[in-house]
Order: sequence, then structure tokens, then C-alpha cells
Amino acid sequence: MCLIGIHLGSGPRLLIAANRDEFAGRPTAPLHWWQEGLLAGKDLQAGGTWLGITRSGRFAAVTNVRDPALRTAPVPFGSRGLMVKAFLLSDCDPGAYAQEMLAAVSEASPYNLILGKIDSDSIQALWLGGRSRTLMPLQAGSHVLSNAELNTPWPKARRLQAALATEDASVIDAVMHSQALAGDDELPATGVSFDWEKRLSAALISGEDYHTRSSTLIQLDSRKAAVREITWSPSAQAVNTLHEHFEFKR
Repeated sequence: MCLIGIHLGSGPRLLIAANRDEFAGRPTAPLHWWQEGLLAGKDLQAGGTWLGITRSGRFAAVTNVRDPALRTAPVPFGSRGLMVKAFLLSDCDPGAYAQEMLAAVSEASPYNLILGKIDSDSIQALWLGGRSRTLMPLQAGSHVLSNAELNTPWPKARRLQAALATEDASVIDAVMHSQALAGDDELPATGVSFDWEKRLSAALISGEDYHTRSSTLIQLDSRKAAVREITWSPSAQAVNTLHEHFEFKR
């Protein structure tokens, strides 16, 4: 389970907040500049990433859709994270790339993919995926993804959407770093046990086997980017914080 929020503001201004939840044994490299020229953490098992950005202003993020019954076929490239990597390293228009992904595997396991680019006077961003395999441009304002359709009102998604609207990093952090659990009557039914639904309802998940591995906050305007990544221990203690600041090159 993961949690991603994106806020498209005026200026242009863009905020992305993301928690990556993953099994503890999956090898991962923290946020760094790849030789290929993108800034991201790295899934060392498949070679892709869950969230990344480039010096030209391209950005992308991905989550899976939590419903075991819907797993029918591999995603393009064989890994969701490789879809992100391929977009970031291309010069393809976000909409054209999304159409390629839709055509690549018509019965792929469902996923959520955010693709976009920030320019000197505008932001282009879109959402691809979900159960309905929808392709939709993102309008100005706040949008959230967990492991369902865009803006599905799961409790932690609702809280993040409200926090993003403030454009205040401290308010966003308070939501993303919260271990509060949803009430029993608020839990979705996604095909896992009640205990798992409860555990996964926290924005910041703890556990020896599966937990929130990292939290990333990206703040962009037309000229520059600020990126912060926090790495979490299984007990939800911050063990490392990385910062990157750079100006776009177009």
C-alpha cells in the first residue's frame, strides 16, 4: 500500500507527497541522482522507481491497485517502477506516453500512474490506471492516490487532500507521518483480512515484515525543485533524511 498526493497550484507551483510502503526484504537504494539523469530512490530488485523527477521538469509516480482478484497480466515492462523510469528518461509527451501504456497490455494488473511536466508557465499532469484503466488530465487543486481509484475517499486520503490544499509542508508532514488508524466502520474492503485493512489504514505503517519504507516531499515552481526523502525503520522511526535542491535546465 502507498499514499501519494499531488497539488497543482498557481505560479505554476507543484507539490507531491508520497509514502512508499513495501516488504522489508525488498532491496532499495535511497534518493540519489542516477547516472541516466533522474532523481529518485531505486528498487534494486526490478530496477525501477516509485517516484522520480528530472532536471527538465518531468515527474512521475506509481502505486498498485489493491485487489487480488484483478491481477490478470503483467504490467508494461514487467514492473510498475520501470514504467516510471521509462517516462522520465524519454522526451515523450505525458499524454502520448500514457496512450502507449494503455495499448501495451490491455489486460494488465491494475495500477495508478501519475505523469507530468512543469514548464516555465504551466503544469501538465495526468492520471492513468485504476480498475477502469482511465486516462484523465489533472486539474488545478489537490488529488490523492492510495491503492484504489484517484481521489477515493479512504480516511488517510481525505486527510492528505485537505492538507495539500494548505500548501503548507508542516501540515502535509503531519498527515504523512501519522500512525493513526481508521475506525472499523471506515475501512475499505479490498480483499485482504480485517487485521491487514486496519494496519494499512495508517499513513505511516509500522511492522517488521511490511512497513512505510520512505516518505518523499517534492516542491516545484517554474524554475527550481526541492526534494526531501525520509527513510523509516520498521518501528516507524526516521533513520535518514536526504535533501536535494536544483534548478531546471530546459
